[in-house]
This record gives sequence, C-alpha cells and structure tokens, in this order.
Amino acid sequence: MGDGRSDAERIRAVERWFVRRGLPHAIDDYRASTDVFTRAAPFLSLVFVIELFASFGDRFSGWAQAGVFVLGAAIMLGAAVGINRVRGRRPFQLPDDIGPLELTAFVLVPPILPALFGEDRATTVVAIVVLNLGILVLAYLFTSYGIVPMARWGAEQMLRQISGLSHLLARSLPFLLLFATFIFLNAEMWQVAHDFRPAFYAIVIGAVFAIALSFLLVRLPQELDGIAVFDDWDEICALAEQAEAPVGRVDRPDQSGRPQIEPLARGGRLNLVLLLFVSQVVQLVLVATVIGSFYVGFGLFSVREETLLQWTTATADTLDPIARFTVFGGEVVLTWELFAVSGFIAAFSALQFAVSLLTDKAYREEFFASLEHEAREVLAVRALYLTLVERAWQDQSSPTGTEQSQARNM
Repeated sequence: MGDGRSDAERIRAVERWFVRRGLPHAIDDYRASTDVFTRAAPFLSLVFVIELFASFGDRFSGWAQAGVFVLGAAIMLGAAVGINRVRGRRPFQLPDDIGPLELTAFVLVPPILPALFGEDRATTVVAIVVLNLGILVLAYLFTSYGIVPMARWGAEQMLRQISGLSHLLARSLPFLLLFATFIFLNAEMWQVAHDFRPAFYAIVIGAVFAIALSFLLVRLPQELDGIAVFDDWDEICALAEQAEAPVGRVDRPDQSGRPQIEPLARGGRLNLVLLLFVSQVVQLVLVATVIGSFYVGFGLFSVREETLLQWTTATADTLDPIARFTVFGGEVVLTWELFAVSGFIAAFSALQFAVSLLTDKAYREEFFASLEHEAREVLAVRALYLTLVERAWQDQSSPTGTEQSQARNM
C-alpha cells in the first residue's frame, strides 16, 4: 500500500476529499438514501424538533403548555422508535441511512400537534407539510451537489484570483476600458441613469448578468468531453499527485492505449459543470467589480457637478448627491448617477468578457486553462478511486455496504 492504510481507509479519505471539493457526485454509487439525506440528517433533525415544539403557538400556558410539550416529545420519540423497529434497528439507534419512511415522518409528524390543538388547523397543517417538502428539496439540492463546500471552494478561488488579479486585468482590462469609455462619457447614458427607478435599474442589470451567465452555461457542458480524456495512466497519476488527494499509490490496471474510465453519470456531469460555473462566475464578478470601481473613481474627478447638470434634467436644487467632499481644493460630488453608470458599464463589461471566453481562443486559453486543469485533477483522482473501489469489492477485506455508507457520511 505504501502509506500503511487499507483500501477502505483510502476510499473514505478520497470520498471526504470529493465532498470538500464540492464534487460529491464523483463518489461511486452515490445515492439519496445512503449519501444525500443521511448527510443532511442533523439539519433535518433540528428542523423536526423546532417545528414540533413551535407549532402549537401561544394558545396554551402554564401546566397546559408543559403538557403539550411532553406530548410533543412523546410523539417525536414514538415516531423515531417506531421507524427504527420497522427498519430492524434498535429502538434509539441513530439511522445509518435515511429512506422514504424517515422522510415521510419528517413531513407528516410535525403537523400532528397543530392538527390536535391548533386554531386554524387545516391551513396550519397544509402550510407545515408544504414547508417541509420545500425544505427537503432544498436540503437535497444543497447536500447532493455540495453547495456549501462548493461555495467555500469558490471563495478560495476568489482569493486565488485576487492574488493574480494583475494578470487577469492586464489581459482583459485594456479592451474593456476602450469599449466602456465611450459609453461613460456620453450624456445620454447619464440621462438614462438619472431617470431610472432603482427597481427597474436592478432588473436591467440582473438581465445583463443573466445573459452573461447563460453564455457560460452553454459552453461548459461542451468542455467536459475533452477534459475527461487522458492519454495514459502516467498522466492520471501525475495529476492526482498534483491535486494532493489522499488516494495514495494505486496499482494501475493492465490496459494499453487510452485508459477506459467509467464516465460520470448525469448527476456527476451536472455537479462538475456547477463547479466550473462557480469558478467562472468568480472571474466575472472580479472583472465587473474592478471595472465598476475604476469608473466610480474616474467619474469623481472627470464628471463634475456642472457637467452632470448639463447632461441630465437635474437642477442645482433637485440634484441630491450622496456625499460632497473637497480634494486638492476642488469640490467632488458622489451621486447615484455615477454609481448607476458605473454599474451599467460593469455589467456590460462582464457580458463582453463572457462572450470573449466563448468565442476568443486566446481568452479561452488564458482564463479557462487553470479551471480545466483543476477539473482534470479531480477526474484523475476519481479514476484511481474507482480502481480502489473495484479492488475493495473483489477483496475479502473490502468494506461492507454499511461501512461504506458510514464512510460517505463522515
């Protein structure tokens, strides 16, 4: 083995590594019951308890309140014990997997108290059932696709991108500034910004960003086919070593030519697309933030109050600056119009950047290469991991189904 660990220990370590990287669907035989909802069980249990004891409201007080509290606790414990007995577990054993029976109890048990003691019983019961179904859907999405670790990984990507921000801007900023300066020094744009209601402005900016993000979503699935191809096992092992994954040394399968690796299922492909999407959204946000901040600073000194009054229908009496201050003996005004125009330019610059990523080969090589390399590292680790899993199931000392389920939930 080289590192003294068994295959089962290495499988557990790699599966935790997949979850931390925001790619839980890379786990072999990834299922809702043994993986997704079981990992979400602590959160679902907390919601279950809160709903059970908060659902009867302020109708009771004193000993009556205590009685309802005891009844609620009895209902909760009775449901847990009953499910465990049906599933063949000990009465108070923590479940090793969450199946339809447990999920049904999560949805239907909390409304029991409102059904018995509530004032508006039908409405309250229906509301709690609908709420619990919504919570299950959100818990599945957040847990299944590793949204929380993915967000953490995206934050790490942002810090890494910020550290290399000068390189990013040196390649993208000159063209974007040339494109945007003509818009910024345009009287009509400032008049539009002056007339915009904040709600309408937010809708327009959101629509521009949505178009930019849609360009990324269109391209990313097409990139996966090339990312998942490796020339040989030496390349796979080298990428896994670069990723610093806890896979250790794995005997390579006796294959000639390109390695034949089980492709990602639909859920796994979607998971990987989301991971790459988060990384490129980080790039878009950084570009938009820097462009917008640049034009806010540029506009403070280039568009004076007199110019703003000429470009818009505002008057000296109606113009309401956010702040006024003096710099080098001259008065500078910070206005809503300045933020609005800078936000316009930032949004359109993000859209231009997204289009360039899609159509410009130089941009693709410059800004997608690092993301592609990280995705290939994850897929290389998965190839070695699948080899470990196959060997573990063939070996007499392979983990049992229960042990694997516990491994994935750690």
